[in-house]
Amino acid sequence: MQPLRIIAFTVLLIAALIGFFSGIYQRYRFLRLGQAEQRSDHSEERMKGFFKYVLGQGKVLAEPSGIGHFFIFWGFIILGFGELDFFGFDLFGGHIPGFTQGWFTFTQELFAAFVMVAVIVALIRRYVWRPMRIEPTFEAGFILGLIFIIVATLFLTTGLDAVASGAYTVPAAPMSSLVAYWFSGMSPSVAGNLAQVFFWIHTLSIFGFLVFIPRSKHLHMIGAVFNTYYRNLGPVGKLKTLDLSDETVEEFGVAKVTQLSWKQLLDGYACTECGRCHVSCPATLTGKDLSPKYLILKMKDHLVDQGPSLLKMAAGGEDYTASLPDLVGEVYTEDEIWACTTCRACEEACPVFNEHVSLIVDLRRDLVLTKGSAPGEVNRTFTNLERHSNEWGRPRSARAEWAEGLGIRVMEDVEGAVDYLYYVGTAVSYDPRNQKIAQSFVKLLQKANVDFAILGKEEESDGDSARRLGNEFLYQELVERNVELFKAYGVKKIVTTDPHAFNQFSKEYKDFGLDIEVLHHTQFLAELLKEGRIIPTQRVEKTVTYHDPCYLGRYNGEYDAPRYILEHIPGLTVLEMERSRNKSMCCGAGGGSMFKEETGEKRINVERTEQALETGATTIATACPYCMTMMIDGTKAKGVEEEIDTNDIAELLCMAV
Repeated sequence: MQPLRIIAFTVLLIAALIGFFSGIYQRYRFLRLGQAEQRSDHSEERMKGFFKYVLGQGKVLAEPSGIGHFFIFWGFIILGFGELDFFGFDLFGGHIPGFTQGWFTFTQELFAAFVMVAVIVALIRRYVWRPMRIEPTFEAGFILGLIFIIVATLFLTTGLDAVASGAYTVPAAPMSSLVAYWFSGMSPSVAGNLAQVFFWIHTLSIFGFLVFIPRSKHLHMIGAVFNTYYRNLGPVGKLKTLDLSDETVEEFGVAKVTQLSWKQLLDGYACTECGRCHVSCPATLTGKDLSPKYLILKMKDHLVDQGPSLLKMAAGGEDYTASLPDLVGEVYTEDEIWACTTCRACEEACPVFNEHVSLIVDLRRDLVLTKGSAPGEVNRTFTNLERHSNEWGRPRSARAEWAEGLGIRVMEDVEGAVDYLYYVGTAVSYDPRNQKIAQSFVKLLQKANVDFAILGKEEESDGDSARRLGNEFLYQELVERNVELFKAYGVKKIVTTDPHAFNQFSKEYKDFGLDIEVLHHTQFLAELLKEGRIIPTQRVEKTVTYHDPCYLGRYNGEYDAPRYILEHIPGLTVLEMERSRNKSMCCGAGGGSMFKEETGEKRINVERTEQALETGATTIATACPYCMTMMIDGTKAKGVEEEIDTNDIAELLCMAV
């Protein structure tokens, strides 16, 4: 019978490998339908990321639930080596040298046991506890069940083989020995036959899993490896700059799935469906149509659905893109695409480095630049930026009214260069409440004898709202005017109270020839404190909770400077929100959202305000004028604006100085 067993095994193995590689090759061909994108630079850093995030499961372990995945991941790797010996011994009667050593046998059994426990916990969590971010789908249950069967039949086969051979106890194999103990009363012949039954169940389960991988969500076992290697190593959150110089090009952004890059398509394969992005997204949490999880999954499903016919058309030399339906309308609704605040909470949470925001902005670019389709309030914002270089439509002449009587120099009146240009920004220049931020910051600069000036009525919008809302034409016009202005005045250093401008000038303006030092005002003030140029002496008796702005924190990694300032203000008590630092929740203003109507069950700023109120703080501190507006509106919506103050970091420090 042994030759027949070997033949049967070989036939099944070949069939499984054909099923596996044919599925993988088809998915690979689907990726090649996407657009080219260069992601092969910095190979050494990419390999370091492979060891840290794939083998080390770095981002997976950022959440407690990642521990189970860690053991399943490494359990499968170790079991994979053990399976070679398992099949070799059962079919050919010989062990692979070294694989019978006690340490390897024990390690294999230990991790196999961990896998079983992790699978049981995952099943209970998914189908009993049912947290918001996880769906109790049949496919997920089928895969978990298959993994459980693979491990259980491994123990059953080895344990029953031990009974058949009379070796009931193997110290290095505690689980198999336990199975042998359970069946110790069974006759050797019956145990041997039963072992063969479980051997073939085990074999069919593994081969079935192999065929199922490229056709299921477990494609992420392969996709995540490549997605991690080809992750974005450029500036965090930096958007791709469109080439607008070719006047023959009539379409911009992304309308069809084949207009996405291969890397954007790979995001779909890499998605683990863990839902971490789902429960991090402010739009999802407040009942809007958008979910970053389904943004990626719907794109993948659409690609897989359309892929076979596209490949046939491509083979026949047909224009397969023209026959495709538009993503917005067929796959996504416009409400989904406009609900995003571009806060990057989804990308921060994603364990496999999916890039949701660039996909959304590409879709917005198509809506705005190609189809001319945008909500009315968004179009009004564009009009205001075109005519007045600010989203509110206020006259340029009013841009520096906040500075009257403060003795602030304006660049056009300065002879020679200054050390710092204070770029005020639109939100601070025109909003009466936010103007107090600029006034406090300026007083601190003057106290520290900093040589600075402002642009006054010459100041332009930084263009962030235009770009995030999809109007790349308008954005680049604003950028060109700003760069020309900065160069004309010989600006070497910029400090700004606006994190969005800070992000633009320090990262995205480099594509347009601006490469100068840019500081956020909290970074600058923290340095002045350290140097002793500002000394807070007055007690500020407030209990404060600090709200991290997305474009200062997640986009630029600055979490410490604002907290350093707060810690050095006498009398101040600081309480952290549950969602803080890189897990902070957006205020709802980013991505141009401040200038469009918000849909859904609840306003994002109200949700964030409630999180602040839970700390028991009497003051909400922030470091962004947009966040300031949203948090004040949130306290008004909750009816606590008289009891809860909202202050910028600069205002609190100014009180102490």
